[in-house]
Amino acid sequence: MLRSELRLSTSLFVAQAAVSNHTGLIARAGLAMPAAPFGSPAWQLPALVSYLHRLHQDQEDPSPELWRAHTEHQTGPVPRPHIRYQADGLHDADAVCVLDIQLGPRDEDTGWPTADLAIIEQEEGSCPFGRITRRHGAEAIAAYTAEELTAEHARLADRARQHQDTYLTRLAELAQRATEWADRIRATAHATAVHAQAETARSRITRGEPTSGAAPR
Repeated sequence: MLRSELRLSTSLFVAQAAVSNHTGLIARAGLAMPAAPFGSPAWQLPALVSYLHRLHQDQEDPSPELWRAHTEHQTGPVPRPHIRYQADGLHDADAVCVLDIQLGPRDEDTGWPTADLAIIEQEEGSCPFGRITRRHGAEAIAAYTAEELTAEHARLADRARQHQDTYLTRLAELAQRATEWADRIRATAHATAVHAQAETARSRITRGEPTSGAAPR
């Protein structure tokens, strides 16, 4: 990362992804942007959720190239990280929010890619990281995204009422719509997982194998 390229006198939001393929080979991709005003989990997790959903729909495995292309493609009013980032956000004192993403091939049963997420948030300056949140799987990541957006909507709506600010009102409405969208993706991932579990159970019954929790005969 070139600090002159980011023109930084400000803190950073960093999204760094490690993508593994079927052979276990890992490639990495990092992107950054100024943390203010949209470099937070509430505003940036939807990009990850939409990427996972796209891979599921298109039946594609993740790759660093697809991840960068998806994230660098600016859509809607919320900017995404687009500056190539070569450092390690976990050891960068200027990185106040880091999405550390582990992606792997799609699950054969559900069609969703493997996804592990750690969200690392720290205070300004050289303080150590203050909070780490971990989520595993598309459903859990989408659910957490909806939670963060719900909190962001409440915060913005409260500020909009206090200051009678139409811009904050529009942002609150955007957060509300994004919350509903993220919850729909969560429901889709949940339904897919339930269907896959049911298919696995039926397959075991057909083959005469004990289902989960049943005592073998």
